[in-house]
Amino acid sequence: MSYKLSDGVTTEEIKDHALQEFWKCFDCFPKGFVRFQPSGQVLPRCFMRFEKELNEFKVNDDDVFVSSFPKCGTTWTQEMVWNIVNDLNFQVAKSVDLEKRVPFLELSGLMEDNFNDFYEEAVSDAKKYNSSIELAESIPSPRIIKTHLSFDMLPRQVMEKQVKLIYVARNPRDACVSYYHHWKIMEGFRGSFDTFFNAFIGDVCGYCTPFLGHVLGYWENRDKNNILFITYEEMKQDLQGVVRKTSKFLNKSLSESQVSLLVDHLSFKNMKKNNMVNKDSLIEKLQSANATSEPVGFMRKGQTGDWKTVLTKEQVDRIIEWEKSYLEGTDLQFVYEI
Repeated sequence: MSYKLSDGVTTEEIKDHALQEFWKCFDCFPKGFVRFQPSGQVLPRCFMRFEKELNEFKVNDDDVFVSSFPKCGTTWTQEMVWNIVNDLNFQVAKSVDLEKRVPFLELSGLMEDNFNDFYEEAVSDAKKYNSSIELAESIPSPRIIKTHLSFDMLPRQVMEKQVKLIYVARNPRDACVSYYHHWKIMEGFRGSFDTFFNAFIGDVCGYCTPFLGHVLGYWENRDKNNILFITYEEMKQDLQGVVRKTSKFLNKSLSESQVSLLVDHLSFKNMKKNNMVNKDSLIEKLQSANATSEPVGFMRKGQTGDWKTVLTKEQVDRIIEWEKSYLEGTDLQFVYEI
């Protein structure tokens, strides 16, 4: 079946051994993956149904977008931004699921046909929505919207209207390890870390890759007035400073006591036990459905430098060369340990 894509957008088939080996290790996405051009982003073939609608998504002037590659601090940043915009309304933050407060715009495009099933699992007492786009359209302003789309795949009105966008990045080595666990839990990945690693540095690891292309797309636009580029490692080292910087970017004024309250709310300990953000009930159901027994939650360790306990020397050498191939000639630098 053919779908009408936005003007200038095409797809290309991916003939790659690393992708084929990766794809053997799970049952979801039976229609496979394609690469969207000119962005170069790899997404499930089923995303083609929603590409044009996403590109034409009506953006409000007071919308705030939170973007990242998966497993790079997205949930942490969403919760920070939502509370800043909503004047530290912790009562709602602890009683209304983050999936409902900050909708994942393109989620329907990452699912074959079962958005409602997923949403009902993720959010109890959920209203029926035909798509994640409809959910995003339904929430009142000011809306905070999550996306994992690359810069070139964003709804066109994001940059036309210059709405606020906060991008959070993470070093690729920790991101790779965390994304591996994400795929095991969320998608039922049964393969080895070695298989996953090959797909990750091969830029064909399921959805949203290539990782470094994703990060660089936003990094190269970080000087635009409507974009704030932050990092997971920066949040780990100086969360108070990131809260202040983000508040200023959003034109919100927080007192020192409010900053301290928000930092406490955002601590890994409190985030991990907050059922409105930790996805524990969803993970339990997914693990059951995927016959996964590994006792790992959506929020795993919250550490920087965990890659050193997972990657072999050969993998470290290979990922360093892969990083160099992208980063040469740029001024982007990652923090690999704290």
